[in-house]
Amino acid sequence: MSQTSRKIVLGVTGSIAACKSVELARLLAGAGHDLRVIQTDAARRFVGEAALGAVSGHPVAGRLFDNTSEPVFAHIELARADLLLVAPATANTIAKMAAGMADNLLLATYLAAECPVVVCPAMNHHMWHHPAVKQNVKLLMQRGVTIIPPDAGELACGETGDGRLPEPEAIFCRIQQLLGEEIVGDLAGLRVLVTAGGTREPIDAVRFISNKSSGKMGFAIAEAACMRGAAVTLIAANCSLPRRAGIRYVDVSTAAELRAALEADVDACDVLIMAAAVSDYMVSGKQTMGKLERKSKINLQLVETGDIVSSLERNNTSGLKVGFAAEYGGDKLERARRKLRRKQLDMIVFNDISRSDIGFESDDNEITILTGDGKDVHVGKTSKAECAHRILDLVAAKGRGQG
Repeated sequence: MSQTSRKIVLGVTGSIAACKSVELARLLAGAGHDLRVIQTDAARRFVGEAALGAVSGHPVAGRLFDNTSEPVFAHIELARADLLLVAPATANTIAKMAAGMADNLLLATYLAAECPVVVCPAMNHHMWHHPAVKQNVKLLMQRGVTIIPPDAGELACGETGDGRLPEPEAIFCRIQQLLGEEIVGDLAGLRVLVTAGGTREPIDAVRFISNKSSGKMGFAIAEAACMRGAAVTLIAANCSLPRRAGIRYVDVSTAAELRAALEADVDACDVLIMAAAVSDYMVSGKQTMGKLERKSKINLQLVETGDIVSSLERNNTSGLKVGFAAEYGGDKLERARRKLRRKQLDMIVFNDISRSDIGFESDDNEITILTGDGKDVHVGKTSKAECAHRILDLVAAKGRGQG
């Protein structure tokens, strides 16, 4: 929660990312801020006025000259704010802001505002990299506007690149920081240990056995837990993802290194979330220090790496333990239930890796959180950041004795 109520004006423009603005508005209003929303005509094609009004607690402003709902000088009153946030901001709105145009209520409010202004662009990655857009963004920055750049990932058009609006929680945290507000979340005081990525078991000096895990889900959980106030350690197995200030990172490569890192930290954690994809097998015997000579056949004897989670039971029995079950085909959900019982976990997150649109290497996921008490939670296809928060909702509830 915020310690000080500020007047914030949220401008929502005509991007498909406007669907995220409802959650952003909920976070800002929930932190105690006096939130007013301005919605452009184009934004109404993507998100309803009623939803934004309900979460903000005020009627949504829209048209510059609509005396039935807003006074003639609405833009002057709205401009008397502590912060103006435009999220999402389309290329069109950014261009008009740079040109000093005022043909709608949001633009007029921007020109009249003397408070800090934050702009969150969202658009196709080709548009984001167009010289005209880059020049407009640079001009706004030169005028003192704070730009929160878009995230990379799968875009609404089906292409992949940097153009996605950041998740509402990330924008909210940035706004709180700009306002000098402390973020006190529902995981404050908890020590959360997360694993992410895929381990690699060497065959020789250059070859290895591994899997397709990118670490995106584990990183999303670590970042979400940090946003919600936890002290977070992330054990990263072969991950090349951006790193966030405030999280302690431990880099590992093999399953043995992952096990050692866990054993070093597990006693000190309150919550363990095993999102890493650990290799099930390793090459038996001592691996060559050099590179194996290429031959028509190479016989490798594989042995199991061992069940890390089960082996940790002797180290830590009091903390909350959350596992992951990436299953493929057949009775996959029942296999996940068996893992939950066998590994003596508090929760296990099941996802179907037979689908190419979610899971490994994707920015999205669809999960079922199995709790063992019949209160399973299904989360339909959404961003991994949103999945992370849904998992942590249950973690927070169990931590408060509601699980």
